Amino acid sequence: MFKFIPSKHDDKLIQVHFDCNVTGNEAPAIIIAHPYGPLGGNMNNNVVISIQRHFVSRGYITACINFRGCGKSQGRTSWTGIPEQQDYKSVLDYMTNNEELGYPKPTKFILCGYSYGAMIANSIECTNLPCAYLLISLPLGVMWALATTKQHVFKKQRPQPTLCIYGDRDQFTGTSRFLNWCQAFSNITIQCVQGADHFWFDYEQELLNHVENWRLGLSL
Repeated sequence: MFKFIPSKHDDKLIQVHFDCNVTGNEAPAIIIAHPYGPLGGNMNNNVVISIQRHFVSRGYITACINFRGCGKSQGRTSWTGIPEQQDYKSVLDYMTNNEELGYPKPTKFILCGYSYGAMIANSIECTNLPCAYLLISLPLGVMWALATTKQHVFKKQRPQPTLCIYGDRDQFTGTSRFLNWCQAFSNITIQCVQGADHFWFDYEQELLNHVENWRLGLSL
């Protein structure tokens, strides 16, 4: 089901694909954000689709975002990431508070992003419900270009359970940078996948295997 959610930043309509195959009053939920729009990023991406299908099969309410300027969402990609941060937060708030969705009420969230989407997901404060963070190929090496003067907003470490997963052949961020950034976390799982690069082609199933092992160990 596709819906358009007004962004808290400027009321531009953000396209979101919701899916859920469970009935009942309550279910866990995941929000999934895509890579950088001007380089072709949108929800129709191999990693985003793989994660979405996996979590639907595990009984989650899933929401895939098209950030502003991507797909049928209004607006244009920003220079700072702050409007996209508000796009993501708008979806989180909508799922938490809006009963028009017609799906079970979320009991907990996984805030997920891939590449640029991971940068945005990591910046979201989640306080109303238990949350965990799934950060796939966080682009630490090029964050200066994606967020310009606001990159400090997107490098914060979270106390909630977090999986930071990346390939050892990532073209944008080296293993040492991932490890240095992760050292400040108190509740993080770091997973390096041998042979995978930033785009995960032919490694989607291995990615899902690691994600599932982490999910099963969550205590939210």
